[in-house]
Amino acid sequence: MAEKMKKRADGRYQGKIQIASVDGKTKYKYVYGKSPKEVRDKLSELRVDLGAGVDLSADRRLSFWIDRWITRTEQTQAEHWHAECEARATFWRDQLGDKDVGKITTADLEDVLLQLARSNPRTGKPSAKKTMIEYRNVIMRVFAFIVQNRVITFDPAQYLTVPKGGKKTQRTAITDAQIAAIRATPHETQLLCLIMIYAGLRIGEAVALTWSDVNLQDRTISVNKSYEFYTRQLKDPKTAAGVRTVPIPEVLAVALEAAPRTALLVSPYHGRIWTDGEWKSQLENYSKILGFEVKAHSLRHTYCTLLYEAGVDVLTAKEFMGHADVTTTMGIYTHLRDQKKRKSAAALNDYLSGAAAQTAAKT
Repeated sequence: MAEKMKKRADGRYQGKIQIASVDGKTKYKYVYGKSPKEVRDKLSELRVDLGAGVDLSADRRLSFWIDRWITRTEQTQAEHWHAECEARATFWRDQLGDKDVGKITTADLEDVLLQLARSNPRTGKPSAKKTMIEYRNVIMRVFAFIVQNRVITFDPAQYLTVPKGGKKTQRTAITDAQIAAIRATPHETQLLCLIMIYAGLRIGEAVALTWSDVNLQDRTISVNKSYEFYTRQLKDPKTAAGVRTVPIPEVLAVALEAAPRTALLVSPYHGRIWTDGEWKSQLENYSKILGFEVKAHSLRHTYCTLLYEAGVDVLTAKEFMGHADVTTTMGIYTHLRDQKKRKSAAALNDYLSGAAAQTAAKT
């Protein structure tokens, strides 16, 4: 394999090595350095790569391979999961897309994960460890794909560790007084909030509802689709368990009967589903009017709390919530039961303390 070296007009040295011959035409790989030794070292590295079967003619930008990986996986993944993977892969492309895959180190990838740990691009808050594992897994799959295509021999992602995630916060239900305030305060997001409180739908499931999904005569809602805010497309629910029929309690039925009969249940005046940012803005506006923070997760958690307080068994609650695993529902029920025990213990302590004080006063 011939190699040549020359000094360029800009003062750098240039070397080249033959990497292939296609249709009688010789293809070369060029390297540059400040000294002949630097060029010779780079040429030596290229010879090692060639000997290992590396395709030196391949595009070496990470962005190129992320795009190819996204295209390949589109045919092998469920639509909703592919959208999640694409979002995570796009994040990596935005961070390191212009870099040569052969020059990306494990430390480079860890720096990106540390940045993610400090601030999630979707929320602006520290990322949970589970989220970072998902981002780590995507870039590992991308680099495995790159190695399989003989672009590099060393995979920097295989040694990638996940930093400690942000502190996981326990979701809490809103109070009875706050529920009453929502019922009494009209707003463009009021019906959405009531559906999440009294039917337990995820926000993506609720905004996708049409009147054909509601049976007021039988008092049921059919959950059969969800809206993906990132792709702005309708998709199947989060899991197979997400396809379900939930009962409509009388308080929600009254609100639904009073709602306009337009195509979309919770966006009746706009004819389209609002973006994630628009919903957040409207919920923030509603929060200011109500005087307390309204969060979608808290509203759905409130529904699970109502099921627990009503004595609904955990398996039925799992079905109504659309949980894929009963352990998720059991975890919420266990937390609520422990919370109730602590309140009962505190009430007993207060009672005994009061009784003791009354006895002491009499003596």
